Amino acid sequence: MTVAARSRDQAEYLIRSRAEQRGVRVHNVDVSDAGHDVWSVTLFVDDEDAEKLAAAALDQDTQVMHLRNHPRRDHRAD
Repeated sequence: MTVAARSRDQAEYLIRSRAEQRGVRVHNVDVSDAGHDVWSVTLFVDDEDAEKLAAAALDQDTQVMHLRNHPRRDHRAD
């Protein structure tokens, strides 16, 4: 898979972190340069984690949405 990152170390960190979050145990990671800020990543996992790995989409970043529970109100006296 490929991942966008500033460095080889960041690419490895991102993939390992995403794998951990998605329940995939990684034994080894091989990272090589694939162009400008893009890294090719090969993962080594147990056979029983292979199906999880296919579904985990580790090359895709998750997005965080920040929602406010209550809209901001103007408390000035009219």
